[in-house]
Amino acid sequence: MLMTTVVAVALGFAPVNSDGSVAASRDNYSNLVGRYTQTVDRTGTTHLRGFNRVSGAAYDLRVRTDGSVEGEVGAWYVTFQVKNAA
Repeated sequence: MLMTTVVAVALGFAPVNSDGSVAASRDNYSNLVGRYTQTVDRTGTTHLRGFNRVSGAAYDLRVRTDGSVEGEVGAWYVTFQVKNAA
């Protein structure tokens, strides 16, 4: 999984197509997303934390090994599922 794309979707920067797909564009999304921290806990859950470069809102996302994403983006709670394209 490209974590930058996950953050971009959660922040609303990456458009999600009607079929649920997202074009993974590491360069474009990394410019929009900016810096964030990425840690992995002992359960394998990846934690992504940072600040939205547009609104300044803090975000704290958790990406589980099964691809489920949940977390807070400012006052919003987001949840979605990610999977690698075949």
